[in-house]
Amino acid sequence: MEFSASGRPQPENPAPGGGPTLAQVVRVVGQDVVQVVRAPCGTDVTVGGVGVFDAGESLQERGRVLIAVGVDTSDPAAAEVLRAADRAGAAALVVRRGAEGVSPLLGEVADGVSTALLARAPWVDWGELIGLLRAALAAGGARVPEPGVDVGLGDLPALASALAALVGGAITIEDPESNVLAYSPTADTADPLRRLTILGRRVPRWRVEELAESGFLAALWAGDVVHRPADGRFPERLAVAVRAGEEVLGSLWAAADGEPLPDGAREALRQAATIAVPHLLHHRLRSRSAEGRRRHAVRALFEDRAPDVGAAGAALGVEPGVSCAVLAAVVVGAGAPEARERAMRAAALRVAAHGAPAFAYREEGGPPGTTAQHEGDRFDVLLTDPRPDAPERLARDLAAVLRGAGVEPLVAVGPVVGGLKDAAESRAGAAEVLRVLRERGEPEVAGAGDVRFALDALRVSDAVAAQVPSAGDAVAALLAHDERHGTDLPRTVAAHLAFFGDAGATARYLGIHANTLRYRLRRARELGGFDLGDPDVRLVVELGLRRAGLIPLP
Repeated sequence: MEFSASGRPQPENPAPGGGPTLAQVVRVVGQDVVQVVRAPCGTDVTVGGVGVFDAGESLQERGRVLIAVGVDTSDPAAAEVLRAADRAGAAALVVRRGAEGVSPLLGEVADGVSTALLARAPWVDWGELIGLLRAALAAGGARVPEPGVDVGLGDLPALASALAALVGGAITIEDPESNVLAYSPTADTADPLRRLTILGRRVPRWRVEELAESGFLAALWAGDVVHRPADGRFPERLAVAVRAGEEVLGSLWAAADGEPLPDGAREALRQAATIAVPHLLHHRLRSRSAEGRRRHAVRALFEDRAPDVGAAGAALGVEPGVSCAVLAAVVVGAGAPEARERAMRAAALRVAAHGAPAFAYREEGGPPGTTAQHEGDRFDVLLTDPRPDAPERLARDLAAVLRGAGVEPLVAVGPVVGGLKDAAESRAGAAEVLRVLRERGEPEVAGAGDVRFALDALRVSDAVAAQVPSAGDAVAALLAHDERHGTDLPRTVAAHLAFFGDAGATARYLGIHANTLRYRLRRARELGGFDLGDPDVRLVVELGLRRAGLIPLP
């Protein structure tokens, strides 16, 4: 299975063989993403592509970086995988960084082969790493500085200033969504659109729509430098897409700034797009890297029994001892999957805009800057250093956003705990409250104090289930009979107990005649073998119905 780069621009200082070196690729991807563990032959070797190691194939992988999925640095099998990669002529082999470090056997083998050994950070998945390596290869690695454009890799403000001098106009660097990443200093004569774009950190929506309707954006993303003549409102502009292979990284915009653009501006902007590739690629990879570290940190805090709170705090930008609370939001009821997903994304964006550090956590994707764990249509929010009532206010905001998106929300608030090490405890508390809200269907937002009696009843039911088998046995026959015949006997018994044996209220709630109610209760007594006139039986049966989710009544 091959993932070789195609259509990549050639590096200005290519390694022998014409491609980027391993050192250049690792530099662009980042050593916090993939680390060089051993490189006996150095890292100036040429890299020609990316592949996935497959022991069942006859490997001919000279010059490629091979991905060893499922292998880590402490795996006994890693040494033989590295030997096989070396026999195939691979430039490097990437394995996952194991918690126990590099095994002695792997270290010994790595010192004696030509193939470099790299380790992937645990917060990057294999698919993402392959994409990062492909993008780095497509960019030809990190080029040497262009004449007159000697700026640090990824220093976009300095790059914008240098490109402005090269092109002879005011430069704006944008991402593919028209957000401003950097801009060159502008003179007092800058036009209103440029000032508005810089102040808002993105191109105004009306302008984006105007450019899209005119076909300008389609031409920008499809081809070479495009020209927008002066139109009486704004001066002329040149724009060009910045690409790494076939991946669009963003765009450069050159605007006349007090005087017309020079005659050579078009060619200079074309050259500027090539110069900008490694810088925009580095920016994108750094953004993904930070997002991946946050995702891994929150997952570890929520799921690991002994999380590394120091590393998690560093990734999240907070102190390990900071207080925190977890909110759990869920979408209930029917609705189109697309509408539900849009609603969840809107809520996650609301979390990202929250004043204090907060992290939406879903497992199957989400907006940039958030992490995710999906349980149906649920996501959890880690709120750090909350002020008094902040969790409750954010919970109400989330409910309002979800409701405004056309879905029915439930949001549970976990307790505030004294540090990141206890985040899982707060999450468990929010999950308990959410169980109560799911069973009752109300209120829309609640913490443990708002539903304390229902929460205590739930805990009693959970505790009794393992110790009192009869609580489940009492209703098992009713549930089995109802599944076969649809007689609604379990729900009838649940309503009878909920209304304290009031036949009239029970019949009205169920929408049946009193005689039908008496018949159902008699059949339930016969099938279940219990007498609801006995208070001990009533208690055990109610516990069984609670475990089955039939009490409390919806």
